[in-house]
Amino acid sequence: MKVLTVKSVDILDEEMQNEVHYALGMHHYTDYVFRPRGAKRYSATIVMEETGEVIGNITAGSASVPGREFVIDDLDMEANLIERFRLKEGKVITHRQSGWTWEE
Repeated sequence: MKVLTVKSVDILDEEMQNEVHYALGMHHYTDYVFRPRGAKRYSATIVMEETGEVIGNITAGSASVPGREFVIDDLDMEANLIERFRLKEGKVITHRQSGWTWEE
């Protein structure tokens, strides 16, 4: 099982958090955790077997939110592995992979 969390790098007001939620396509997943609250970073988490297609959809959706940066953490609990993607305007800026602790 994998746990995928997508977060905004910047603080967003509630209205923008909702816009981001729909732009990234996170509303399509029934088992997500997201609740906009005041001026905070956008964050949504889903649990699923395979996350590759979702990561592709989020990356593509980030193009419709110009000027905003997002971080995706993709945790594979069984393999003890986490991948981190940093996105901006439809492109992956950085991609890192590690075990439970980040190695620089």
